[in-house]
Amino acid sequence: MRIVFVARDQALRIASAVVRALDFAERVSVINLDCDDETARLAEESGGEVIQYSGPTNAPSIAKLLVQTTLEQEHTVIIALDEDWKLSDMARTVGQSRQGHDVYIAFKHRTKNRKSVDDGEGLPIVTDTYNYTEADIQFAFCTKPGLLAVAEQNQDQAPADLPQNIDLRVVELKLPPGPAQRESLASASRFAQFFYWMLESRHPLIWFGIPGIVFFWVGFEMANELISFQGPHDSVSLGVALAAFAATLFGVFSLTASLILYVLGKQVNRVPNRIASRNDKPQSEHQQAQNDEEYRFSTLPPF
Repeated sequence: MRIVFVARDQALRIASAVVRALDFAERVSVINLDCDDETARLAEESGGEVIQYSGPTNAPSIAKLLVQTTLEQEHTVIIALDEDWKLSDMARTVGQSRQGHDVYIAFKHRTKNRKSVDDGEGLPIVTDTYNYTEADIQFAFCTKPGLLAVAEQNQDQAPADLPQNIDLRVVELKLPPGPAQRESLASASRFAQFFYWMLESRHPLIWFGIPGIVFFWVGFEMANELISFQGPHDSVSLGVALAAFAATLFGVFSLTASLILYVLGKQVNRVPNRIASRNDKPQSEHQQAQNDEEYRFSTLPPF
């Protein structure tokens, strides 16, 4: 299987997307629409192959671009990497692509579709009449014959115009429940850089570990003195008790945060080694045959 990401201005997400896709596919490609050098570098370092492209992004044009580099028996999953697709959707996307169709196209919900105009009556759009210039595709799956058939179409045609021998399924994705959570990209980027800096420099053990030990020790001593105090219990003693509880709780929280961030830093450092070992480790003929057999059974349609 080959997973292809169609990405524009996704430098912050492309590395994690490629690493995640390698858990499901043997090949991962990135169609870099904005020709951003940072996106291309991160994708290549994560184990993906980069295709620089600045043409139209309709399905026939993308299919013409991919058909030249697709193997004979290779299945291709094409994902539009944008704000409407999350990394947690990877397993569901790959699972839906294993239903045995030659071409499986999932259009965005009509409220998310930037190319089509809603009629205002809340009626569902008939996906059979969609043409490639009227609708945004979130993800698609094609076998080699299906990819060739889509590549032979033009942008004004619809998926329903594919030949009868092509097993086709077209769906419209449901709108995700709940209001969309928005966050400033600039603040998210600054937080991500700060978080990565803490993991890379191992500062969590200093920033959280040492204050955690100090606050825990202070809270423990205050609680010990309060227990041994034999005087009257008034508002002052109650305030000291609350301060001791807060100091102890803050110390435990800081120690826990330092350990969690330290473990996350170790996991981040293991990602490059994992990618390198995956790319460098050769497969024997027996292992390759076994993987092909498992993949053949995994692509059978469900009963």
